[in-house]
Order: sequence, then C-alpha cells, then structure tokens
Amino acid sequence: MARSEKILNDIKVDESCEIPAESLMDPNILNSIFDHIPLTMILVNTGGKIENINRAASIKLGKEKKDCVDLLGGELFGCMNSLKEEGCGKNRECSECTVRNSVMHTFETGENIYKKEGKLEIMTNGRSATLHLIISTILIKQNNESMVLLIADDITEQKLAEKKVLEASVKAEKAIQQYADIFENVRIGLYVYYLENLDDDRTLRLIAANPAASDFTGVPNEVIFGKTLDEIYPGLREKDIPQTYAEVVRTGQSRVLEDIYYGDERVLENTFSVKVFPLPNNCVGVAFDNITERKKAQEAMLQAKLTAEDANRTKSEFISNMSHELRTPLTSIIGFSDLLISENFGTLNESQKKYTSNVLRSGKHLLELINALLDFSKIEAGKMELILEEFAIQDAINEIKETMMPLAMKKEIELNYSINVKDPIIVADSVKFKQILYNLVSNAIKFTDQGGSVTMGINTTDEIISVLVKDSGIGISSENQDKLFNPFYQVDSSNAREYEGTGLGLALVEKFVEMHGGKIRVDSEVGKGSTFTFRIPIAFENKSF
Repeated sequence: MARSEKILNDIKVDESCEIPAESLMDPNILNSIFDHIPLTMILVNTGGKIENINRAASIKLGKEKKDCVDLLGGELFGCMNSLKEEGCGKNRECSECTVRNSVMHTFETGENIYKKEGKLEIMTNGRSATLHLIISTILIKQNNESMVLLIADDITEQKLAEKKVLEASVKAEKAIQQYADIFENVRIGLYVYYLENLDDDRTLRLIAANPAASDFTGVPNEVIFGKTLDEIYPGLREKDIPQTYAEVVRTGQSRVLEDIYYGDERVLENTFSVKVFPLPNNCVGVAFDNITERKKAQEAMLQAKLTAEDANRTKSEFISNMSHELRTPLTSIIGFSDLLISENFGTLNESQKKYTSNVLRSGKHLLELINALLDFSKIEAGKMELILEEFAIQDAINEIKETMMPLAMKKEIELNYSINVKDPIIVADSVKFKQILYNLVSNAIKFTDQGGSVTMGINTTDEIISVLVKDSGIGISSENQDKLFNPFYQVDSSNAREYEGTGLGLALVEKFVEMHGGKIRVDSEVGKGSTFTFRIPIAFENKSF
C-alpha cells in the first residue's frame, strides 16, 4: 500500500511527476483518501499488472483488493480477449484496446491522458456486454520506478440511454418520412417526445418537431431538439403536462387537453388545444393548435350574446309595460262599444251602428295583439309558467268547435274532426293547449278560400298526444316555411296584404308546444294547402319554461 500512499500528493498533474521521498502528508491520510475517492482508481505497474485498486474499483468490479493484485488489466475487467487462449494483451484484438493503449501511451511517452472515451467487451454473469468508459491516466514516478494511475469512469448506462434516444429518434424519423409532407406542411404544431424512463416523466426528450410548432410557440426547433420537456417549457409541470404525456405512453390512451394557456420569456403567450397520442417505442405525439384568436372570437360572441339578451330583456320589459298601459283604456273602449251597440241606452242609426261595430272589431283585434305581445314578452323574459291540470281532450275540442264555427260558416268552409283518443284525459296547461288549437284552426280558416275545408285530427298513445290541423288553402313555399315560426313574420308582408294578423300566432304556438316538451312541424305546398302537426306528452311534469 506504500505506493498508493504517495499518489495523491499531486493527483491533478498534467504531465509526469516525481513524488519526493518525504511525503507532504501523513501516509495514512493519503491512503484513506485514495481508498475513499468515489472514482474507479487502479494502479498499474510497468508489467501491465495491478498494484492496487481503491474501494470504488472494488465495488464496481465486484472483486476484493487482494484478489486483484498482479492481475492484468483485461483480467481485472473480465475482458473477452483475456479469456482467449493467448490471454490479455497477446491477442490481435488487444492492439485496439483503449484501456491498454492509454496505459501504454502514458508509460512510453510520459503524457497523461484526460477523459478519453473507450470501451471493453467483457463477460459478466455468463453474458457478454460492452463496458463504456471515460479514461484518464497519470504517470507516477518514485525512486526511478514508474506506475500509471488509471481512473476509469463507467458511462455504460449513459451510453445505453443515448443509444435508446438515437434508436427512438431514427424510428421516429423513419415514421415521419412516411408522412413527411403531412408532418412538414400541416398547419398544426407537432412534437414527438421519447420517454427514456417509463417511471420518470422528467425524462421526456424531444426527438422531432414540425415547422408549425416553431411558428406557434416562437421557439426555433433547432434550439430545443434533444432537450427534455422540463428544459424546454418548465412552466408546464405546474399544469401536470409532463405527467399527462408520460401517462399516455404508459397506458396507450390518448388525451385531449383544452384551453392550455402558456407563455414565458421565450414562448409567445397563447392558448392551445392539445391532442396527446401514444406512438411506438415509448414515444408520444403531441398535436397542438393555437386557438387564441378562436377563443377571443368566442368571448366576443359570448359578450355579444349577453348584450343582445340584455337588450332583448329590456325590449320585453318595455313591451310588457306598454301593453299593460294600453290594455286598460282599450278594455274601456271595448266595453263602452258593446254597450252602445246593444242599444240599451238609445237607438243607433245605421251609420252609428257601422262605426260602433268598426270600433268594437278594431278594439278586439288590438286587444288580441296586445295579449299576444304580453305572452311573447313573458316567454322571452322566462316568466311564463304552465299551470298543469287534468282535463278532457273532448272538452277542449268542443270549445274550439263553438268558437271557430261562425268563422268557418262565414266563408262556407267545411270543418271536419277526426278523433282517435285512447285516453280522454291529459295533463297540460288547458288554456295554452286551447290557444294552440285556436291559433292553428283560425290560421287554417284565414288562409283557406271560400268553400274550402279544414280538418283537425287527434290521436293518442300511452305517452303522446298528436294533433294535426290540415287545410285546403293557399299553401306555403319551402322558403317561407323556414321563417314561419319567427316572431312578427307573415307570409304576406306587403303594405296591401290580403290577410290581417299580428305575426305572433305561430310563434306563440311553437313556444307553447315546446313548453310542454313537444315539437311542431309543417308540411305544405303552394296551392295545395298546409298541415301543421304537433306532439306533446300525455302527462307533462315540468311546470316552468
């Protein structure tokens, strides 16, 4: 051990050195330092045999110090060439041994070697393997006797990791080449990461990227190739992004990450939509789209919608208030007109009767319009409620018959009813149900010429009541059918239109049907009449719209 006690007096020398006979430090201290330095250190004599090894070398090689002394270097490491017939240093392959050549070079030239990379083919646990080393040598001279201190740093695991990254990169590159045009030109960002260690999401390393990725992030791809995800975008860890990517590799299940906002000193602040998908060989693909402008547009649309809804509520409140104010005097006008036309307070001449009738008819028409406006404003404001009750379908039909008969007789229109009712009792808002029927039948009569026909058909099942109103009237074009249920829309909208109306009747019908959980549709052809059909549940439960 005496020789190793002298080595560490000046271990950092770049050229050969001669240690003075008198040690600069206690030999025991030097020996302890040599033994405990965490580097594989081997002392070799001019015969190429081992003089001493330190504790780190003993642990690394799995051999006791006493068993290593006088071994040749190849025998110490378990080199494949040392197991051949000629032995260590005597086979043709030995001339290419980096370890042997480095030691010999230092002995022959006196030049120390600093961190030279080399490898040995060794036998371990009955299997051959490649040992990758970083080799340094220091020439030691004492009393005219030379030795070389060999320091060997095992980088086998690092080399294997680099090999895996390279293999993964090559495989990814081959896969990318198959779809090179798509990969290079698609207008979404694409990254490919390789997970070096399945249990460690910090080992996600970028091995491929397309030009769009650089455009979206503002970070040149050549700057980030080969780096880990944490090195490239450190702020993503707090968003659990590396954890998610690694989980996709482990599970093979794709993930979609919406509205990922990110920005740092290098990366432009943007919002991304990200699709993460598994790839072969422990790789993961990341497709991301910059949706910043889309998000801004959505926010603008939402704000516009809220503004429009607010304006709509204001409009509805105005209509409601004005309608209430108009209805009070209008009720008086209708009432007094009724009294005048009854002649209870004196006889009217023909002109007075005509004018009073016109006032009464116009007042009632205006009241219908005001009532329709009130109903519609309540629906738009969300204040309309259903008052559900059990009632007989036939009672509602009879009431509609009595109300509609005078209108039909005036135009000589035939009213037909086809009733196929399994259960005569339904649960609905009876007032709104009758208003639906009234609006549909009165519309049918209004748009049917003299001598035509109008048919109401009702069918029920255990759960649904289906009602149709069919007429032989003027019909509706397909273009107008799309607008038919819009508020205030009228098929005949000219200033001199033939058919009067508010344009709210069908809009209210659709709203009332939907409030009952139903749907309404129209089938029509110009000149061949129209059929309106609505379906609602027999027993509806929701009481508010």
